[in-house]
Amino acid sequence: TLKLGAIRLTQMFFLPDEKGPVTPARYALICQYVRNAAIRTVQRVKEHRIDMALGSSGTILNLSEIAREMKLKGGSGDSRLGREALRKVVQTLCSLPLEERRKVPGINPDRADILVAGAAIIETLMDLIGLKEIQVSERSLRDGLLVDYLARQGNFPQMAELTVRQKSVLRLARNFNLDEEHALVTTRLTLDLFDSGREAGLHAYGASERELLEHAVFLHDIGMFISFSNHHAHSHYIIRNAELLGFNQTEISIIACIALFHRKKLPDKKIPDFASLDKASRQVVRVLSMFVRLAESLDRTHTGLVVGARFRRLDGKRVILEIRAEGDIQMELWGVQSQAEGFLKTFGKELETRVLPTRGG
Repeated sequence: TLKLGAIRLTQMFFLPDEKGPVTPARYALICQYVRNAAIRTVQRVKEHRIDMALGSSGTILNLSEIAREMKLKGGSGDSRLGREALRKVVQTLCSLPLEERRKVPGINPDRADILVAGAAIIETLMDLIGLKEIQVSERSLRDGLLVDYLARQGNFPQMAELTVRQKSVLRLARNFNLDEEHALVTTRLTLDLFDSGREAGLHAYGASERELLEHAVFLHDIGMFISFSNHHAHSHYIIRNAELLGFNQTEISIIACIALFHRKKLPDKKIPDFASLDKASRQVVRVLSMFVRLAESLDRTHTGLVVGARFRRLDGKRVILEIRAEGDIQMELWGVQSQAEGFLKTFGKELETRVLPTRGG
């Protein structure tokens, strides 16, 4: 770790009331300071072969975004910041007074006063090490701290193989003593319904929605920790306020709302958190929560009797849900049939069911 930072160098090389363009001489002084401070560290780094250089946090993300807006090769469109693109961004920023700098497309106006110093650090280090480009990451130190912390927890097996989002969800679930067996069964069934539902023309969602669905169904019963009565509302509250790491607020709201609407009422704009979502996100909740409702019905007795389920399109007005089970699933079938009206309202299609023999049965 070097004592080099955008704020530190801005305070060292600029007076508080300086608002004008940055002269080449001033910029060169900053670069020379960085060079002197980093030279020994750079010598040690250059003893190794460098296959990839990564940059994270605000300064490099903002510089990359400016490069993208300037349509420079090596901007953030491909998650890389090239040396030549950075040079052109620096020229533009230095040529402008502070107030004009704040208006540069892609810039974070709050960073306009420190971005030149930050760029000098990155540009100098790239020159010293001989980097042609830096891979820009949206991750930061806090993400690494989370991974390190969770990896050290003995009750989290195979954590190293999980993403930050998965680790955060699993940790929350275990903190509230979630029934993981039922969660895994309903997750498997829900994803089967999502995938076959796409093939049957029920929706056109992709990998990002599928991932949110996976997390939502895994956590949908977490409110049982508080009580069975109204547990869907408790699940919503816990997820909404748990500060799940790796998710933005819209994603957390979608996950929480899917859990809220996995039983009882269908999605309703009278619920503030649901109403606050944009139109597209509300539709995501409507569709995905219906898959969770059906999967919950398919494991209504928490016995895992249903081993598979998938949709098949019969015609323009009907869809059949084919179910493979091991044992008597009358309770599960009753639960699925109780969702038929909501299914019709959600997808505009009638739902029929068919129980198939298990393989070898």
